[in-house]
Amino acid sequence: MPTPLGHALGGIAAGALVAGRSASNVSFGQWRVPMPAVCGLFGMLADIDFFLGGHRGVTHTVAAALAAGGLMAVVDRRPAVWLAAAAAYGTHVLLDWLGTDTVAPIGIMAFWPFDQTFYLSPYHWFPPVCRQYWLTECWVGLAGAMWWELLLLGPPALAGLLLAGRSRTADTGPDR
Repeated sequence: MPTPLGHALGGIAAGALVAGRSASNVSFGQWRVPMPAVCGLFGMLADIDFFLGGHRGVTHTVAAALAAGGLMAVVDRRPAVWLAAAAAYGTHVLLDWLGTDTVAPIGIMAFWPFDQTFYLSPYHWFPPVCRQYWLTECWVGLAGAMWWELLLLGPPALAGLLLAGRSRTADTGPDR
């Protein structure tokens, strides 16, 4: 399973590519938060279940990704923001499905509430994440996993940011 860094990069990539030029910031009351930051947060949000006593259950589903988009509909009126939030959240489900799982139950319940089967891809793009933080080899493994995530997910995240930024500058132009 990817680290929070990998999930944030996946969320930024998907969110920036989906929202494109239509959303640069999201307003939360008086605060204006850059869309990439919102998408990075939504990319990591499924792991909130660590604090709820379980992991890779209901929060790691396509239904939860759709709910994330619905949550953004309450905050922002722009459909591109809803879709970007849902896509960013959805990358968490996809990346965990592509991960290497070593803790039972193996996989994610991607299609809950319609199906409670745990799914895991036969292709393991991400190494297992060590949670024995008191061990030195755990930190070495986490560093390696994070480098791999930067190599794999960094370029799409950067591309999404550059395309979104270029689209915004093309709209405003140098003379406006």
